[in-house]
Amino acid sequence: MHPDSSITVLPILHGRSAFAREVRHRCLETRFDCIAVDLPELFEPYLQEAVEQLPVIHALVAKEVVGPHYYLPIDPCDAAIEAVRQSLQLRVPFTAIGAPTCERGEPLPELPDEYSIEKIGFDAYTTLCLETIAHAPPNAIDAEHGRYIASRLRHLRIRYHSILAVVHLRHVTAAVRHSKTAPPAPGAPPDRHGYSVISEAVNPDHLYFALGELPFITGKYERERYEVLAPPFDPVTAVKELFRETRDHYSESDDDITSLPPVRIQAALTFLRNLTVRSGRLLPTLFDIIEAAKGVGGNSYGLHILKNAKYYPWFSIDNREQQLGIGIDRIKIPAWRSTGEAINLLSDHRMYWKSIELRPDPSELRKKKYRYNWNPYGMCSHVPEDRMIERFNGTVRRKTLKMMLEDHAKTEKFTTSVKDGIDIRDTLRFWHTGAIYVRELPPARGKIDTVVIIFDHTRDDRYPNRTTWYAEHPEESTLTFYATDPFEHLIGPGIARCTYGGLSLLFPPRPVPDIFQLDVPVRLPNLAARITYGACLFSQEKTVAFVAARKPEALLNNLARNLKKKLFWIPLSSFSYETVRRLRQFHILNGKTVRSWAGRFIGE
Repeated sequence: MHPDSSITVLPILHGRSAFAREVRHRCLETRFDCIAVDLPELFEPYLQEAVEQLPVIHALVAKEVVGPHYYLPIDPCDAAIEAVRQSLQLRVPFTAIGAPTCERGEPLPELPDEYSIEKIGFDAYTTLCLETIAHAPPNAIDAEHGRYIASRLRHLRIRYHSILAVVHLRHVTAAVRHSKTAPPAPGAPPDRHGYSVISEAVNPDHLYFALGELPFITGKYERERYEVLAPPFDPVTAVKELFRETRDHYSESDDDITSLPPVRIQAALTFLRNLTVRSGRLLPTLFDIIEAAKGVGGNSYGLHILKNAKYYPWFSIDNREQQLGIGIDRIKIPAWRSTGEAINLLSDHRMYWKSIELRPDPSELRKKKYRYNWNPYGMCSHVPEDRMIERFNGTVRRKTLKMMLEDHAKTEKFTTSVKDGIDIRDTLRFWHTGAIYVRELPPARGKIDTVVIIFDHTRDDRYPNRTTWYAEHPEESTLTFYATDPFEHLIGPGIARCTYGGLSLLFPPRPVPDIFQLDVPVRLPNLAARITYGACLFSQEKTVAFVAARKPEALLNNLARNLKKKLFWIPLSSFSYETVRRLRQFHILNGKTVRSWAGRFIGE
């Protein structure tokens, strides 16, 4: 409370939704005769019109004859803007009590994370912030502004009985100190210092640089105002929704590899929590969000998260060439035909660039150019992906042999030899008898030379790319697959991204006919059945490893039996999600020369 009990001083930080919620709560809880906001006086005549434009975000820009531009974004998550909105909704007069000039002090030191307000309370949090600011080097500009705010409040006290003063934390101490000594000041005329002021919509692509919260979170906060039954806004929940909603969009888009299951989203959130705690915060930054998304979902998911985090659902339909372009300490004003240095008056901390490796998708024009230059007579694979799939092929063949041996293992009581080891399961089952059981594995017979992997057996129309690739050297398998159209996803010059629907691997390699071009004597209902039939037809061993989400159907078993083969099923779920995701995506290169630069577009 102010020493004069009729003035309630509410300390705030700019651009933080926690302070905006506190302003809304105070205004709805107590009736005030006037709301005073710590914003430069010269913007007061333009504030009402700009705030009434919300949820479309505008900015007020001021410029002297000489000097930088100053701009005031109408941020829905800013406490001062929320105070103006409350005054308009409650029909209470508001006034700007900030300094008549646009000078701004030094950036604030690192303050406690505002999310701690939920645990320790608003008053305790602001006390901690004031103590932190008090230990910073003294700032003459902030002290002078605080003295001016105190004089303005003394003048307002003459006219109003109950006043809510929304004052920035950097000015609170000086304002309270001079509350009884500063002479009342009526306020300076807005144009006294020769500023030119303009109000323009902000380019929605540049909102990240103008707002205190992420544009996605700002949109969630703004949507809460219009939904009566909406739950209370929580920034942590908003971050979770960012991952979930992006996942839904990601799984339905053309870039879909496999939809991210909830367990992967939870892994991303756990990773994000660890990154946030490591940086000494409770709420994550955009950099940490993208790092967590990329670490779990890969480059595409990280790129989608970045785009969604910077998306704000309400924007002006005017020509974007006529909207304000905002960057870090820069602004472009088409109405004045000027571009120059700019200072965000609602920014408490200095922004800086931080690099993260994300490969943007090529534009439609570049995709058309890549397709036009594609040579249909020269295609090959990406070598790192060849090595990965061959390692997986070897793992599946070894796992199949091991499981086949275990299926034929015999168990007997221990007498004179432990044979192939103690059978723990039967020993525990008959523990009451005191007997020990041992296992005997039969000698290995035969080998596994063919592996079939089925990712999708229901949507054949999605996989028009059906072919057989022959080995380039003896360490590679003969690969038969059906996959998505490579021309749908051209990611670089001579580089196409595809998704397997299913494939078969024949090792040691040998030339075999293309099963998709071969006339077969039986009716095959889908591509999965055709590729399985081809694997059984060309395999020289009796057993074919069959990796799929579910057991082979009776039709497939009958096809294999007619060819004197047997399908040995291995659940696809026995392999990690990340392994399956990376295995299912592959790239087609337009000639071996493309391999020299393909890594720059594909990555690891």
